[in-house]
Amino acid sequence: MLESLHIKNLALINSVNIEFSPGFTILSGETGAGKSIILGALSLLFGDKVDSSLIRSGMSEASVSAVISLPTTSPVYRYLLERGIDIGDDNLIISRNVKQTGRGTIYIQSTPMTLNDLSTISHMLFDIHGQSEHQSLLITEKQRIILDSYGESNLLIREYQSFYTQNQHIDKEILAAKNQIMDAKKEEDYLSFVVNELEGASLKKGEDDELTEEINVLTQYEHISESLESSYLALKGDEGDSGALSALRSSLSSVKRIAHIDSSLNEIVTRLEPLVLEVEDITLNVRDKLSGMSFSQTKLDSLNERAALLQRLKKKYGPSLDNVISFRDKTKEKLRFTTQSDEILEALIEKKKSIEKNLSVAANSLSEHRKKKASDLSSLITDRLKELHMKHVVFTIRVEDGEYSIHGKDSIEFLFSANLGEPVKKLKEIASGGELSRVMLAIKRVLGESDDIETFIFDEVDTGIGGAVAYAVGEQIAQIATKHQVIVISHLASIASRAENHLVVEKISDEGRTYTTIHKVEKEERVKEIARMLSGQEDNNEALTHAATLLAQNGRY
Repeated sequence: MLESLHIKNLALINSVNIEFSPGFTILSGETGAGKSIILGALSLLFGDKVDSSLIRSGMSEASVSAVISLPTTSPVYRYLLERGIDIGDDNLIISRNVKQTGRGTIYIQSTPMTLNDLSTISHMLFDIHGQSEHQSLLITEKQRIILDSYGESNLLIREYQSFYTQNQHIDKEILAAKNQIMDAKKEEDYLSFVVNELEGASLKKGEDDELTEEINVLTQYEHISESLESSYLALKGDEGDSGALSALRSSLSSVKRIAHIDSSLNEIVTRLEPLVLEVEDITLNVRDKLSGMSFSQTKLDSLNERAALLQRLKKKYGPSLDNVISFRDKTKEKLRFTTQSDEILEALIEKKKSIEKNLSVAANSLSEHRKKKASDLSSLITDRLKELHMKHVVFTIRVEDGEYSIHGKDSIEFLFSANLGEPVKKLKEIASGGELSRVMLAIKRVLGESDDIETFIFDEVDTGIGGAVAYAVGEQIAQIATKHQVIVISHLASIASRAENHLVVEKISDEGRTYTTIHKVEKEERVKEIARMLSGQEDNNEALTHAATLLAQNGRY
């Protein structure tokens, strides 16, 4: 629920803090007093784009902040916790600062957030209903959204969209395959030559590095064998001189002979023993390496020839051997589009058939669900419209087969007739402004009964209505307010008199400047404001009497 709204330096507002209450709140005031500024401030919290002309003249920046009570069951609560934002005492603070430069900042619980985050959160908190939404009701896409919202169709839509996306992808795959087949056939001779050449080379990864090492060993054979011989003699020793291994063995034997006399020498024995074993092992390895070495000019020539082949292929298709192997594999795959073109296309077409079958099943399930929900929603909206003094109204939602799209295969249209004996036609063809506002209000009433949104804001809900219809509209809004916080901007006394809380927007002048202020009215002050709304004069005795009667009838005075 919206607890308070603070606005600073926005249009005619210098600084105001508005406290809101649960239930039904009305905002009224003279035309031009600044009621639309309040809605504009809320729109900023909705993530709307900023027009720098909204910033109060002479000021460099404007700000809007809201305090919102947030139950733990709210989807916003979970959304913020997932992003590591602590809600604290269940009060959410959202603030947005905008500058003349067009830049600004957004904070939620003192944490910087993006415009997208702000928009996501605000749309979970508020539902703003204005004249633009009346007009949006005429758009077929909006009508689909309303039906799916009521029908809770998201699960079926997601399932359908999965197959729809797969179908889009397989179409692209088939087109790409056809293009690849066409391109491959144009250069089939070249592709065959490349594959034959590279397949015949029997390439393997890292072979060029292995060849380089082998060639180096054979080229440096004498130097390597001489060095190994020297190493082996140093370790093993020769006939005239003992080597390192013999010296270590002798040292170990000497220490062992006296270790029983001085026990501290056991540590040296313990350290020498593994050394002797390690050197013995190294000596054997050097010997084996030396005895296994041999030189073959034939092998060296063969290795050089292979290295030259790899170098030529790298220069031609490289630069690295990995690049050559990759080029070989890609060329083989490309050539496959000439040798196996029929099989490739048949496999893709079979895959498409399977996807289309699943898509059709999902689309039909979604359509059946929508048709059932359309019937239920049509009945509920018709009932609400009759309560709004449209006794002969016929409202129905038509769901027919249409073109496949990301949203399904259904053509959805709201059909409407307000007068007895008149056939139903598309809503956009016949509805007046007053009828549209009542249709939208009826929809809000129905959807609001199961909606998670806490706060509904209505502007221009009284467009084109008056008298008994206006009173009925007030009754509908009051019904919504039994389950939600409702804030309404209205010029009609019959609607305003139903509200539990009444805020008045006024424009005043002080020290050569004009300001918009807002304050709560109760008792006699509220009677005067209702009288002004009735007659344009707050001191008209007949209007005052009528105002008091209206408020008393609704239990507000």
